[in-house]
Amino acid sequence: MKAIAITMLLGVAGCADERVLSAPCVGDCTARVHGPGLLDPMSSGFHAAVLRRENWSFPLCARCHGADFSGGASGVSCLGCHQAGPTACVTCHGDGPTSFGHVAHATTRQTSVTCADCHITPTSWDDDGHIVHDGIAITKPPIVTFGAAAAITIDPANRAGPPTWDGATCSNVYCHGAALGSAGGGAMTQPRWDAPAPIGTCVRCHGNPPPSHTRNDCASCHPANAPHIDGIVQVGRVAGCSGCHGSASSPAPPFDLEGNRFTTAIGVGAHQAHLQALSRISAPVPCATCHVVPAEIGSPGHIDSPGPATVTASLGWDRGSQTCSSSYCHQVARPVWTSTGQVSCGSCHGIPPADANHTPAMTATTCAGCHAGTVDAFGNIIVTNGTSKHINGIVDLQ
Repeated sequence: MKAIAITMLLGVAGCADERVLSAPCVGDCTARVHGPGLLDPMSSGFHAAVLRRENWSFPLCARCHGADFSGGASGVSCLGCHQAGPTACVTCHGDGPTSFGHVAHATTRQTSVTCADCHITPTSWDDDGHIVHDGIAITKPPIVTFGAAAAITIDPANRAGPPTWDGATCSNVYCHGAALGSAGGGAMTQPRWDAPAPIGTCVRCHGNPPPSHTRNDCASCHPANAPHIDGIVQVGRVAGCSGCHGSASSPAPPFDLEGNRFTTAIGVGAHQAHLQALSRISAPVPCATCHVVPAEIGSPGHIDSPGPATVTASLGWDRGSQTCSSSYCHQVARPVWTSTGQVSCGSCHGIPPADANHTPAMTATTCAGCHAGTVDAFGNIIVTNGTSKHINGIVDLQ
């Protein structure tokens, strides 16, 4: 493999003057190295092939070409073709190996794969186990030794065994989704290294969506700039509910899952009007009044629901008209979810209510006579420390 790599680099460099490269050197160098075929990659006398037979003994070359290979006693520099020097990584590997899956790993948009993820990376060309072992040239294919990334395990129950390489296929590697088990749903979790071209995209490692999801709009929950295949499932812009919907000040929209921030979007609507009680006709309405609040991301009814969000059935929510038809909170009024200014004192019941307990002459300022715990003398709803007796299901009579 090394001889082939060096051959390719010779072709790129364009060393044309064979007479210079084959000029006599000192000692017995001519007889041992510079015989016929010095520049012929197909010849057994090709200089890279000879060097490999000499167990990559670069000091042997340095005897004639100098310790820095710039010419030495022979006056013939190796740097004309091997500009970084014969022992530099780029001399054999260039910008990186190009065989089979190397390019796909090096140029993937999903994550940064380094040589150390699959091989022991030497600190120097002559490290034992690189191209020589115990001083003898290694002729077998490079050893695959998985780094930490392949062994990442999010859920031990999903890992069938340690990462392995059989010479053609990777098995049980986290990088390709094999360690995600049935939860991942990948279609090609054991790809062949010599496959001519990858098939599919995201679905190779995990389903789109994975079996545990029903939505495939990944960006709603997973930030686009989050690291990928790093062993950490990145959910949301920040930790907590606000990572996917809402903001730093509130878990409820805006923003909604699609990134909308205006109340005219149904995903935003009157969320904040309820949570903040902006109309001051009640205490803030908690999320659990209208939705089942999940204890964690994977709770039933959360991400396993295809959307839109489920609204408590007793409220009579109709998505088409964007109204609640049977909510106690609004009585007969049916304010539109995406509209503003439709709720005020008197929009849910008359002032005064039309029943036997009230007279037409009563005004908002007379309510406190009977409902002193709910309304003040000026006709304002009393909201103290986020609580109120108004719209709590109990008629306050004093």
